[in-house]
Amino acid sequence: MRFLKLVIVCCVYILFCGSAQDSKKITGLELVTHMLDSLKNIKTQRYDLKATERVSGNFLFAESHIKINTHPKKIYFKSILKGNEVLWVQGTNKGDAIVYSPSFPLVNLNLDPYGSLMRKDQHHTIFDLGLQHIGMLIANTILKSPKEFDKHFTYTGLKILNQKEHHQLIIHFPEYKYVEYTASKGETVTDIARKMNTSDFKIRYKNNLSGYYSELKEGKKLLIPTPYASKVVLHVDKKNYMPVSVKVYDDEGLFEAYEFNNIIINKPFAADEFSSANKGYNFRK
Repeated sequence: MRFLKLVIVCCVYILFCGSAQDSKKITGLELVTHMLDSLKNIKTQRYDLKATERVSGNFLFAESHIKINTHPKKIYFKSILKGNEVLWVQGTNKGDAIVYSPSFPLVNLNLDPYGSLMRKDQHHTIFDLGLQHIGMLIANTILKSPKEFDKHFTYTGLKILNQKEHHQLIIHFPEYKYVEYTASKGETVTDIARKMNTSDFKIRYKNNLSGYYSELKEGKKLLIPTPYASKVVLHVDKKNYMPVSVKVYDDEGLFEAYEFNNIIINKPFAADEFSSANKGYNFRK
């Protein structure tokens, strides 16, 4: 619903406020509208991901192959470098993910996707995988300040990335800062991050809660980064308007960067592609 609302708002803005612009030149608002419209129509997606994340002052690098079915939610993740595999299917396995690790090749592990083992040194949960995650962050950012789009979003034209032309959009928030927040009863860091449209990993880091994933003590004071970043550099495919690269900066510099390659959208999955019995996977049969 948030995607649909945002797309409608953007289209109305273009219709009544953008008619005087050269129709041959895309604007930042038009680019975001096209991207959100494309993202909300994703039913299945496959892609290879290159990730760079800052953890405790150091950069960790990862490459993975990902498959996602939108409804019902199904996720398959394979680490190219470590060989780990993760399978999560909505409504199965008591909500846990099935995990294969070369360190424990004889058994499948059943792990909580929000737990410490799966979140260790990770900026995001497996539920943040998928091209739509970028769209949600941008959509929520715009919805919080619908009249300030041009203040924060700047279209900088076509740029070359991996020998291809892509649209480049720069999102800039000079007012990025940390604000004090008081935890309510039963809240977790993830709950607060979703409410504030920010990074739960960064909240944990800033407040020395790096390994803490349970409910917070009511009344606990936290410093919350807002908004999500001070600067974002986004590259969007010129033809299908899918995000292909995003770099996120905060007060310490580069925070995270993700590059999406070999993207395949809305190609049906085989019946066993989200089954641990798939012969191409390493899960214990």
